[in-house]
Amino acid sequence: MAKTWIVARHEFSVTLGRVGYRISLAVVPVVALLAFIGILIFQSVRSGEISVEAGASAESAVRVGYVDLSEGEDGGPIFTSFRRQGRTTFVPYADQESATGALLEGDIDDLYIFGSDYLRSGRVTRVEEKRSGIDMDGNSSAGSLRRFVVSNLLEGRVEAELAARVAEPYRLMTVEVDEAGEEAAESELNFSRLVIFGAFGLLLTVSLFTAGGYLVQSVTEEKQNKLMEVLISSIKPDQLMFGKLLGLGAVGLLLVVVWAASGLLFLLIVGRVVDLPELDFTFSLGALILALTYFLLGYAFIGTLMAAIGGVTTSQQEANNITAFVVLPAVSPIWFTNFLIQDPEGVVARILSFVPVTAPVASMIRLAFGGMGATDIAVSLLLLLAGVAAAVWLTARLFRAYLLMYGQRPRIADMVRTLRGR
Repeated sequence: MAKTWIVARHEFSVTLGRVGYRISLAVVPVVALLAFIGILIFQSVRSGEISVEAGASAESAVRVGYVDLSEGEDGGPIFTSFRRQGRTTFVPYADQESATGALLEGDIDDLYIFGSDYLRSGRVTRVEEKRSGIDMDGNSSAGSLRRFVVSNLLEGRVEAELAARVAEPYRLMTVEVDEAGEEAAESELNFSRLVIFGAFGLLLTVSLFTAGGYLVQSVTEEKQNKLMEVLISSIKPDQLMFGKLLGLGAVGLLLVVVWAASGLLFLLIVGRVVDLPELDFTFSLGALILALTYFLLGYAFIGTLMAAIGGVTTSQQEANNITAFVVLPAVSPIWFTNFLIQDPEGVVARILSFVPVTAPVASMIRLAFGGMGATDIAVSLLLLLAGVAAAVWLTARLFRAYLLMYGQRPRIADMVRTLRGR
């Protein structure tokens, strides 16, 4: 056991000294720092603009000019009331010339002309400034215009409540029903679970590509440098394997801790500078333990398989090519995220949660959106634990048989006979 810890400490210190790992370790803290500096600059510029334009409450309002040439039943103009429609204010002008001048000066955002034959034809002319290219703004005041017109047409003819309903006939709401026809309860997304399981799922994916890659690199480099012969003369293959898994597992955990702490610290500091939205986040120790369990078992399973690949291959390039057949299936549940969210109890979701290679990422996606029951969790963890045990047994046998083999990778038939003990 002492030799295993010696190997673990060695792998930890060597990987920690790699330039690539240090860059990976620092990328999130540096990005968080740059983002914080950007927020400070943005806040400074924004506060300067606000101080210059203080008191200008019309900045967010919309001003729409109109010329009313229409004639009502009493011979007077029709559109004389209800000039305030939400954020939009309708400003009357005596003639089109003065209204057009106001539009060109930027005093109003839109201009409409109600002709003298409006009651008969219903025609309204929109005047806009000619611009080169395509107008991407569109007619932003169309909804307010409709309410303004309807309210004035119905004034004094119907009750105010009916006039308001004619101006806005309906507000559509959607209700979901289950298979029995009963109204389905609205699903509530637990923000705490989403953050915890989402973060660990993302970090596991990153760890597989970083620490897992270093594990394969470590084994293949020692084989190529003939250092493996020296190591095996003083330590058992099993001790070497477990030492590498522990050391590089600690490297992966360190990456997780630094990245998570950087993100949390960033949110805490930014929260003192910017008014962040109120989010219902309640720390859940059970969710944290469950996420950490999936992370550790998932890394142990994939890492052990990567160690096996390093043990039977003869070069770094060859090992990297084969590693893709392990890593890609492990992160493949991300491609099925839509199925896991829309139907978390479906066949696809359960298969992905029960197969050891896909279970860690798939289960954390389901758990993040609250779609995994206690039975599925227990079965998933038991199968994943069995997968880890099988991977350790397989890797240990391959390590003992092929760790000192150079120049030629063993055939699949040879490895099958080795696993059978022949």
